[in-house]
Amino acid sequence: MTALLTKLRVTKTSRRWTTGGLLALLIIVNQLDRGNLSIAIPSIRKDLPLTNLQVGMILGAFQSSYAISNIPMGLIVDRFGPRRVVALAGLVWTLCAAATGLMTSLVGFVAMRACLGVSESPIFAAGIKVVDAWFPNREKAAAVAMYEVAVQIGMSGAPLLGALLMVQLGWRAMFVTVALLSLVPLLVWFLRYRRPEEDGLLAPEERALILAGRETTVAAPPSVGEWGNLFRYVQTWAMMAGGFSYAGMMAFYLWLPIYLQQTRHFSIMRAGGSLALLGLVGIAGVTSGALLSDFLIRRGLQVLAARRLLVTGGALLGGAAITYTAFYQNDATMLIAIGVGSFASGLMSASWWALVPAIAPDRRLVASLGSLQNGGAYLGAAIAPLVIGKLLDTGFTFHAVLAISSAFAAVCAAIYGILLRDPMEPHNANQRTTG
Repeated sequence: MTALLTKLRVTKTSRRWTTGGLLALLIIVNQLDRGNLSIAIPSIRKDLPLTNLQVGMILGAFQSSYAISNIPMGLIVDRFGPRRVVALAGLVWTLCAAATGLMTSLVGFVAMRACLGVSESPIFAAGIKVVDAWFPNREKAAAVAMYEVAVQIGMSGAPLLGALLMVQLGWRAMFVTVALLSLVPLLVWFLRYRRPEEDGLLAPEERALILAGRETTVAAPPSVGEWGNLFRYVQTWAMMAGGFSYAGMMAFYLWLPIYLQQTRHFSIMRAGGSLALLGLVGIAGVTSGALLSDFLIRRGLQVLAARRLLVTGGALLGGAAITYTAFYQNDATMLIAIGVGSFASGLMSASWWALVPAIAPDRRLVASLGSLQNGGAYLGAAIAPLVIGKLLDTGFTFHAVLAISSAFAAVCAAIYGILLRDPMEPHNANQRTTG
């Protein structure tokens, strides 16, 4: 009976989930700040005439600065820890997001979005670091899924909340109001977060469960040289290219609020409501993907193989859905096709992050490797708006955008399905990169 009660206490402890959940809340407000621009673009254009290429420059400013910042940001999180880095970055992104509502020129919008990209870049590196520190292997995909669900909530909530606030307050006040939502969770994060070894509120049973799930002990923070060694691995470059192609697959979705309002002639509230529903479909995809990935691992499939399977399958399904979207003329069937694509993106997203600990050569470099993969994704996301804007300005329709996104989906599936079969082997004096 004592053993049974002890087992029940261990399985019912929840400190790791509330800790992870606090960062998930920050991700939600983070996504609200970055995601409310697209729904506001048609309203901004009434005050500031912008070409499609200039819209692409504004959208791409965030993505490009985010991509560049991701390269060193993982090392910064690995060395200084997620608590201080996220707190400082969050304060800066709140100021940048609020200041966006005060801008009156193209240069001002580009500058504020670039600042927002730099300041928001640590959040997912911190997330993967928290997952690696607080969760055993069998729970990692579920923990990452919590962050991906937070992304979907923020992404789907941004257009709906933005539309509601713009109808009542205008687009300028909307940016300021949404930005202020970050302040309270940031304060709680800074005051509360600790590593499990240092958390005084963590039950001994849960601490033992967490530490038992680790494959190695944590040593000193990684050096710049160890970070640089990641570039000697074929897998690092494949993950960056895979992230780039993942972003290319999702390029159409970045323009979706504009597409619905300007091409499909949705009202701002109808567009916001439709995007919110698509976000719920994405949440279903994230949840399904995480549960399936962890289920396959429990059934004996190797961890990296399970993660790759979900990423590859999601990319193939997403590419097919994007292709079919081009052939649907009525609004209902178009939204269904886009919904299937949203589900597919969610299906692969948790495993896309959770494969990082499975492939990294050293636990200390998890955030660094995750940031490089994410940096590749945001490099693609930075280039895509410029290419799409130029295509639209020169007479191409959104059908061309859909074709490009479908092609990138196929490339993404090939990279994760073929090139990333093996984990990285740690470097030593007698060993070079693994391919």
